[in-house]
Amino acid sequence: MELIKKGVKKMRRFLCMVMTGVMMLGFLCTSAGAVEEVNVISGKYETAETAIMRATGTLNCTIKANGSISVNPAFSLAAGETVRIRANYSPEDASLDFGLIDSEGVFHYINVKTGSIDKTIEVPENGSYTLMIRNNSSKSVIVTGIVRY
Repeated sequence: MELIKKGVKKMRRFLCMVMTGVMMLGFLCTSAGAVEEVNVISGKYETAETAIMRATGTLNCTIKANGSISVNPAFSLAAGETVRIRANYSPEDASLDFGLIDSEGVFHYINVKTGSIDKTIEVPENGSYTLMIRNNSSKSVIVTGIVRY
């Protein structure tokens, strides 16, 4: 009987050590995620690496008459992913093209003539894209808003 009790104690200790080891491995192997922050201010793009969330950036820029701005660096998107642009601009009667330039230089855009935009652009294929706004009017335009991709 005494021998059985010692065997049970040893077995318990062994199982406790195994379970402790499994728990420690579980804690060490837990993955961590990062959240992306993007600020687009006056045509400049600042970013932190991301693993989980989509990015949201703010627009606050002036585009010269018949000019354009592109926001660098480019960002990678997969086919079917979307970019939502919500912005206002002044003067409201100006004609602007809001969109994305793909890695082959094709400009996927939406033309706006009402002073505001709340549209989503779906990218057709995997690739690198750059946000661009083109001013088609003969007046300088101030744009403020949010871009989410």
